[in-house]
Amino acid sequence: MNLMITIFGGMLATFLLYALGRGLRLSNFWAAVVASGLPSFAYLLYAVATGPSLDTVTMHVIAYPTVGVMLYLLYGERAVRSAEGGHWAPRLMVVFFVLITLLFGGFVYVARHGLPPGLAALVLPNASEKRVHTGFAGVVAHGEESAKSIAYHRNMAEKLARLGWQVEVVGLDALRPNHANQISVQVRDSDGRQVHGIQATLGLGRPGQPAQDIVPLEPAGDDGYRGMASLAGDGAWLAVLSLEGQGERVELQHILGGE
Repeated sequence: MNLMITIFGGMLATFLLYALGRGLRLSNFWAAVVASGLPSFAYLLYAVATGPSLDTVTMHVIAYPTVGVMLYLLYGERAVRSAEGGHWAPRLMVVFFVLITLLFGGFVYVARHGLPPGLAALVLPNASEKRVHTGFAGVVAHGEESAKSIAYHRNMAEKLARLGWQVEVVGLDALRPNHANQISVQVRDSDGRQVHGIQATLGLGRPGQPAQDIVPLEPAGDDGYRGMASLAGDGAWLAVLSLEGQGERVELQHILGGE
């Protein structure tokens, strides 16, 4: 389920449940408890079934009670008396926290999924003319892998040209979170014949990070090399196809999602 729906939908549900509780003549305290507790409990059940990351769970179980607490403070007896006296501080405090929640929620959404294509085309130069990846790549590892640059990719292209390999990959762009999909790799020589005896693997990880999943691609005769892969979550991923054969190792990279 979309992060924007679960966070902001749950916050809206908390508000509506609070209004319903007050309409049923629950006290301010218990209306806030029930309004924040039910969405939190429902999301925890959903999290057990789907297994999202712990940071995602934390965001949700903080967001819902925060709305409950703000409603409790806004409509408590002291706040009501203060509002009747014309004091603006309680309402300003609630508006401030609502805006902060919306702002940070928006940042989290953009970090995980990137800007929506329509918005990216408006705020980024030439975004309507090409594919733009705006999702957060993660913390960049400082090691040998981080030294890869333009020279590294040029070296991979030179290896392919020297070997005469023509590589075709099918199924990468169809990968979805927690849904296995078949990946097919064809490696042909300069004469168009299938190249056998290659050890092929597919690594999936966040950009700038070591691969989290290594998927072996098994030989499938004239159909090349095949394997089943899936993404562990939403956002931008880096697929690294490794081909070893004829004394050479070639790595090809492709960004998935996060546009």
